[in-house]
Amino acid sequence: MSLLTGYEFLDTFGLSDKSAFTSASWLHSDFNQNRWKTQTHQKKSNELNWGVHLWNGSILTDSVNETLLRSLKHLLIIGTNGVNEEFVTLAPVSQNMRLTGTLRVIDYLLINASKLNLVEFGLAAMDADDLKGMLNQLASSPSAQDSIYAWHERASAYCNNLLNSLSDSEVQEIFAKHPSMEVVSDDQFEDLKLQITIADIPRARAALMKAGMYYGYANRGYRISTKKMSERIYTDALRGWQTPKSALEVLSFYPTEGYYTRELPRVKITTGESETLQDTFYFSYRYVLVASAALATLGLPAPADTDTIADYVPKVTESSRFRSVPSGNLLKLFKSSLDFHVEQGRKILNGFVRVAAYCHAQNLRMSQLSDSEFLRIIGPELTSLGVKKLGLSSHRRTKTRTPRKGTREVYFRHLRANHGLLELVYVYQGCVQLVVGVIMARRQDELLTLKSEKCLDKTKSWLVFSLAKSTRRALGLRQRESRPIDAIAVEMIEELLRFQKLLKRLGVIDKLTDLFSTPSSLGHNGLLDCSLYLYNRNLDFACDYFESDITAAGERYYVRQHQLRRFFAIMFFYTNNFGELDTLRWMLGQRDVEHVWRYLSECLEPKDIRMASSRYFTDLAKSERLENYQNLQELLFAEFGTYRFSLVDENRIESFLAGMLEEGKARIEPHFFKGEDGNTMKILFIIS
Repeated sequence: MSLLTGYEFLDTFGLSDKSAFTSASWLHSDFNQNRWKTQTHQKKSNELNWGVHLWNGSILTDSVNETLLRSLKHLLIIGTNGVNEEFVTLAPVSQNMRLTGTLRVIDYLLINASKLNLVEFGLAAMDADDLKGMLNQLASSPSAQDSIYAWHERASAYCNNLLNSLSDSEVQEIFAKHPSMEVVSDDQFEDLKLQITIADIPRARAALMKAGMYYGYANRGYRISTKKMSERIYTDALRGWQTPKSALEVLSFYPTEGYYTRELPRVKITTGESETLQDTFYFSYRYVLVASAALATLGLPAPADTDTIADYVPKVTESSRFRSVPSGNLLKLFKSSLDFHVEQGRKILNGFVRVAAYCHAQNLRMSQLSDSEFLRIIGPELTSLGVKKLGLSSHRRTKTRTPRKGTREVYFRHLRANHGLLELVYVYQGCVQLVVGVIMARRQDELLTLKSEKCLDKTKSWLVFSLAKSTRRALGLRQRESRPIDAIAVEMIEELLRFQKLLKRLGVIDKLTDLFSTPSSLGHNGLLDCSLYLYNRNLDFACDYFESDITAAGERYYVRQHQLRRFFAIMFFYTNNFGELDTLRWMLGQRDVEHVWRYLSECLEPKDIRMASSRYFTDLAKSERLENYQNLQELLFAEFGTYRFSLVDENRIESFLAGMLEEGKARIEPHFFKGEDGNTMKILFIIS
């Protein structure tokens, strides 16, 4: 009888086990089927058709490609679940991110199958240079549509091919039917991302119209269906034909009006466009390639040099950060929002309720009301405010066919003159979002998911929400959290709750829903569930209505919730200094104070941090709590001749420390220490 060594698994390691990596919780099909159904957090399953067209004219599911097909199927499961199934317990949303990332890697392999010799040799054809080259390409852009799918290049090639098959007579026939197709605006000229000359844009539109690539109608304009075009372009990809692509705005045309949502160009929200991939996505891609070595244990061709990329990192960028909006502008918007709530909020919401209730009782769509009927229903209070119609861009019954929105200049002049009731509702909702956003400093998706009837506790002094970024090891369920809320924000939230309760009591809506649910801009009955687009649109309406500040370049500050969250953090820091960073961490819902410090250091000027530092250490000195700062005590003793710093004028201490920091004779550094509840921070005063 031989003794066990504990390394017996080495005797069978590497032997083919064709039953491994053939099932997953998200895979709702048999491994050997050529059409898979996958489902992670979605309500409906997605279909993957492995019948992909390869460069040599064959189909991936043909018998000659069996080895490559099996390799890619196994790789999808390995990349998503992990070689040792280390990712199977992730929350469904996180699991979907891994599935999506692995599908992108597989699409890259399929699209580049000819260059990589995959048809002939499988994944074993990829050497170290191929692997690094692939990672370099994946890291070259923050968007998969560019780094993997070459969206604009392939869309350009598709358009040019269609142009070659279009006759002059067909062009003139289509132009006669759609004369606005020949107009290319200045904005579209500036947004030209396709490899098509400006002169060819009208003809390209005609060719795409012939190919059935447009959707829309005269009043709303015609736009390219990127989904339809992707289905034509990406026959060589497993998932690429289904993935979202950016709109090809230069190919859009508008028979009756220009398409716009804001009055002015927007000041860039982030600190710069990321030129390369964010590191978290890059590491996910790299894992898939490194893990492809596991295919060898199944007796399938696998790259031999994956160990060379285990730690390989090309140039990648951190996430771009949101720019701070000037505090004076935010304070102006905050004050205007409060004034609008007090003076106009209830009468505007009541006016909408009257119209909605009348139309529900008469079984009419709100857009069917004539302007005279509408004015009679809303009453004199709103007409004296300036309201003239249901909405500036809603469908309405008129004797003549006129553009819904008109010119940009006229539209926003009418907006600020209070002509549209729907727009006033959006402005008011934007006001609530601004005030609650500043006071509560919540993440945007925490506010998006607020439920009107459940977001305040019984005492109406705490906001109750689902904490974002809290699903790790929690089966995808968010933690319910609460934070103290100011009375004015409670008042505004209760106004929106009252609004929904009235609509429900009158039968307009069936149930209370998201706090920031909003009426349709087209004048349809009921409320639309809150979405990221609608939430940001309400903020844009408030910024245009109150005329948020404009830069010298003619760009307007259109604020976003992340900027309001930053504003809260900055104001809190100015008021409370370093001593209350842990409280700020709790308010922001961050686990680590290091995140809070990074948050602040990115949006504060160095002089602000120096001023806060001198103030902080002055307070410690005056309260004689410098026991952990021996060098600082000696420095102050040399300057003031005493260790009883409580006897020294605090302005003298603060000025002295500020001067040391300003001249570079001293500096402050945060040091972070791991604790049971995350990182804790200690501020060091270092004398040069």
